[in-house]
Amino acid sequence: MEKREPKDLSIYDRRFEEDPSSFNDFQAMDYVRELKNQERTDDAIEVGRTFLQVGEGLTGFINHYGYALYNKFINLDDEQIAEKEDLFFSILEEICSLCKQERFSPFEATINKAVKYVLNKKDTDYKKLSELLDRLDVQKLSVEPFINKSQKEYESKRERWYRLQVKALYQLGEYTRCIEIANTAFTQPMKWHYNNLNWIKYYRASSLVKVERYEEAENEFLALGNKIPTGDSFDVLYELYLNTDKKNEAYTNLIYKFFNDGYDIKNLPLYTKILEMTKQGQNKDVALLAEAFIYQLKVENGQSVDDLSIDDNYKDTDSSSLYDRFYNQLMEHLDEYIEREENRVVYYNSDKEFGSIYQEDNDNLFFRQADYIYDEDVQKRDIVEYSIMKTFDVKKQVPTTKAVLIKTLYEDIHY
Repeated sequence: MEKREPKDLSIYDRRFEEDPSSFNDFQAMDYVRELKNQERTDDAIEVGRTFLQVGEGLTGFINHYGYALYNKFINLDDEQIAEKEDLFFSILEEICSLCKQERFSPFEATINKAVKYVLNKKDTDYKKLSELLDRLDVQKLSVEPFINKSQKEYESKRERWYRLQVKALYQLGEYTRCIEIANTAFTQPMKWHYNNLNWIKYYRASSLVKVERYEEAENEFLALGNKIPTGDSFDVLYELYLNTDKKNEAYTNLIYKFFNDGYDIKNLPLYTKILEMTKQGQNKDVALLAEAFIYQLKVENGQSVDDLSIDDNYKDTDSSSLYDRFYNQLMEHLDEYIEREENRVVYYNSDKEFGSIYQEDNDNLFFRQADYIYDEDVQKRDIVEYSIMKTFDVKKQVPTTKAVLIKTLYEDIHY
């Protein structure tokens, strides 16, 4: 295809100098568009602003004028925007006041650039982010996934809007609106990518806690399980239980997470919660071990221990050894912190390593071999000690329970 020759604008230029009000709608549009396309951006802006003042009834040029503003003041790198941030947002206001969210308009591109800038800042201004998103009519945003040159598929514009807005509203403390927007997101006819839908569920559930819809929030968190790749889901559920007088459920979840997560400096916030729990118990030796372990772990990693003390018996013991000793002591005294049950294993699949425990007034209780405290050989008819923890049945999509922190007491043999 032959490259189109730039249009000669000399006639338009002279006419504009003589009488800008003499342009009709097509001529004004054609003039500003050609100035923009020929990279005479400053001229396009000057002409556009003049038409706004003297061109009564002229509208066709506005999107081209908006794109000239976009090219000069909006489509910049973050460093350039930061140098003249007030100017950037004043031009955004001008574009948004003149242009509509429609095809061939710079409206969406301008908002998207501002959203990207706000998100890239070290500390996200969620109020600004939410206000920018509110300028968009979400129902006009495409639900078609973005596909790059390598044919890799990414979230659609509408999916991105819901993902960002729900998080922003939660961070701003607008919990009721966060729930409403999340509920609307679930009804949208679009494909969800990566973990976006689960993050929306997470912020909705967190907002449910804030508005004291606890049962609904609990079920949502149980359904999420480990689908959120952070400790946030556990932390919120833990606080939910503590704040609703369900200390047993809170501590069962806490100890089970400790059991699963093991020894790692990144688990220090978890260990601190465990320490708080042991200090409330009657067994002072377990609490002293917990504090000594955290004390040594912090010292070994160059962290302050001003708020901790260490018993003389543990000063010469490293944190790894203290962890093992504390773990064993805690598991030996679980009944001092959480409710424990005893009953009989009635089914076990050794290939899949799961089974069930008899319950007199309920359905048999599911368990996994991986949830035994010690590496034991599981047998049918074993009498076991365990705690019950709420979970979620993915297949049936209902809350349920399972046995965790299991110990074999003895084999129930009938002669």
